[in-house]
Amino acid sequence: MPAFSRMFQMLKGSPVAVVGGTILVTGSLLYTYRAVYRPFITRRERAESEAMANYIFQMEQSKGQRQTSEHS
Repeated sequence: MPAFSRMFQMLKGSPVAVVGGTILVTGSLLYTYRAVYRPFITRRERAESEAMANYIFQMEQSKGQRQTSEHS
């Protein structure tokens, strides 16, 4: 344990440690975005699009039924 503590104290102000930490944080953010956030948003957008398509389809069908009943 003292070796780990000594190594941490040595790397604390090191530019290499700062760059490594930055790369680690950036990588974890990218992974979280790609693995968690983007699939959630994609599913939500797909569901909204499907609901809108169903609404338009129903409106077109009711419009067609009204036109057929008016011509009869």
